[in-house]
Amino acid sequence: MDSEIEICNIALSRIGNSRSINSMTEASKEAVQCNLHYAQCRDSVLADFPWNFATKKVALANTNNPPPNWAYAYRYPNDCLKAIGIVEPHQKYRRPDTAIHFHVGSDENGTGRLIFTDHPSAWLEYVARITDVNMFDALFKDALAWRLAAELARPLASNAGIGGEALQIYQGVIKSAAAHSLSESAEPTDYMDEFTQARLS
Repeated sequence: MDSEIEICNIALSRIGNSRSINSMTEASKEAVQCNLHYAQCRDSVLADFPWNFATKKVALANTNNPPPNWAYAYRYPNDCLKAIGIVEPHQKYRRPDTAIHFHVGSDENGTGRLIFTDHPSAWLEYVARITDVNMFDALFKDALAWRLAAELARPLASNAGIGGEALQIYQGVIKSAAAHSLSESAEPTDYMDEFTQARLS
């Protein structure tokens, strides 16, 4: 079973560091740096791609206090790392032709994020913060280890260029994730926009 520690040790090995850690709280410099960067890197990798295991759809809570230019202001979900789109509650797939406009902003006190839209009873599809390593798929763990390696390279690696190399590999893994994600879902292929329907009728 994978763990945060195993992901950290993989990242350390990728920058040529032969020392492994047994705990994030031990006194070694490797553990200190892993503890410093792990959560931030995890959230960054989650936000960089709409991972299937981290994608959620929830009904948004209306604040009943919209700004002048919008009809509704909804609370930003606490675990949201990236808003993907406003969806209808019965909608299985988002379509470009039916995209619902929205904007992420702040409340009037600047103390909380809100989602502004003109859509009533809005649902949000978004990438959520997932902390349970058992939820991570293999590709995500690979990406996270490379992203973490890029951060650990500056304080721990002897080769100054290895961090940049790790970041380049990470970007390649993210591109691979797109193809992998498509293979785990199938959207309808019989959709026609209204102009095509009118032409064929």
